[in-house]
Amino acid sequence: MKRPNFNIHITSLGGRCDLFNRTWIPPITRATLVVTIIFISYFILDFTLPLIYPFLISFAIALLINPAVNLLERRFRFPRWAAVTVILLLVLSIILSLVIFLVAEIVVGLTQLSDFLPTALETFGKKFTDTFTQENTSMRRIIDTVQSYLEQNPSHREQITTSLEHNIGVIANNGTNMITKILSAIGIFLSELPFFLTVLVFITLAAFFISLDWKRLNRGIGNLMPNRVQSTGGLVFQDMKKALMGFLRAQITLITITALIMLTGLFILRVPYAITIALIIGVVDLLPYLGVGAVLVPWITYALLVGDIRLGIGLAIVYGIIIVVRQALEPKLVASNVGLDPLLTLIALFIGLQLFGFFGLIIGPVFVVILLALHRAHVFRDIWQYIIGNDKPDNPRS
Repeated sequence: MKRPNFNIHITSLGGRCDLFNRTWIPPITRATLVVTIIFISYFILDFTLPLIYPFLISFAIALLINPAVNLLERRFRFPRWAAVTVILLLVLSIILSLVIFLVAEIVVGLTQLSDFLPTALETFGKKFTDTFTQENTSMRRIIDTVQSYLEQNPSHREQITTSLEHNIGVIANNGTNMITKILSAIGIFLSELPFFLTVLVFITLAAFFISLDWKRLNRGIGNLMPNRVQSTGGLVFQDMKKALMGFLRAQITLITITALIMLTGLFILRVPYAITIALIIGVVDLLPYLGVGAVLVPWITYALLVGDIRLGIGLAIVYGIIIVVRQALEPKLVASNVGLDPLLTLIALFIGLQLFGFFGLIIGPVFVVILLALHRAHVFRDIWQYIIGNDKPDNPRS
């Protein structure tokens, strides 16, 4: 006897669907699932990043030195461990040599500047005092005029005195707070130095072992991931690698241009210790929010106050050239090295700066690179196809 068919069908706007077909999920449920997975992934990353960041840095180092390690291994028949050791020691030696050279150059320059600064400060103090004490100077005439006005208007004198006392108190408090923060930052740095050195040892050891087992790790990760994930992840990884190296090249180029412009300007102005000052300004150019202005603005102000108009105007011109050149070249250099459209790079830099401050100049372009890589890998298309329910494979037999 033939069994009756109790299967129930429902006709909807999208056509007929089987009520008991468990493969059918409403698009809103699929979209909710996708959003939930994204949020869970974000919170997992936010929790685990402080725990695994040394190993991520180690992985990046191993990735960078891997071509050189492979060259020694294949061309010169080095054992893998020996090739990794040689390249790591070479990289560490280069970095340490650069640090020692910069520190030594800065120390020598600061020592020479320490002999020059007392005389300069004494000259500045004398000029400043003479401006207010000597007769028939512009500043003295202004002071006499203000004093005469205040004597004739006692009520205004009280208001101005109160305002000056308040502003002086604010300036003193801000100065005290700034000094306190600087001393606190130095104390924190010194207290964290052992931890930093320990992390550095972990990074070096992890980079050694990752590079040593690079091929085995690649095979293991490849066996764990489906082919589609491998191809998508590989595309994103290659784009990220290209973007990272390009961004580093762009920043090194910008710092070099800044130092060369500064060095040329100092030579033209015949400023002593030009090389040391240019190196210091090149390093300061890396500092968030401060940049070249942290050195040049006080220097220009001092030069104008002591009456060295030629030096003050010359430094101001050099500062203006650096700002114009950097602002003009940064979007183009980042775009050409990272592989983005210049306008898109400019938008990414501005949005990143607004959202994340200085570090947004790095986060913005990197985020756009990731989005473009995911787009080229059809990740967004596949997610959309899944949400609307059209997630069947192209080949049903696969």
